[in-house]
Amino acid sequence: MQTWHSRGVVRAVLPELNVVVLTHDDLPGYMAPMTMGFRVHDPRLYDGLDIGDVIRFTLTGAPPNV
Repeated sequence: MQTWHSRGVVRAVLPELNVVVLTHDDLPGYMAPMTMGFRVHDPRLYDGLDIGDVIRFTLTGAPPNV
């Protein structure tokens, strides 16, 4: 498992799916900048989150093709 730190803009908050859709910066060694959904493990992270907010986030996982 690896960890990446990045910045993104909130495009949608889907608490019923535990997903936040972000337009994010480059995640070096993982993926190029794009807009996509990310699973959120702690529902408290939705508190006060609005569309258009610029956030910093941490992603943990395995890089593709590993």
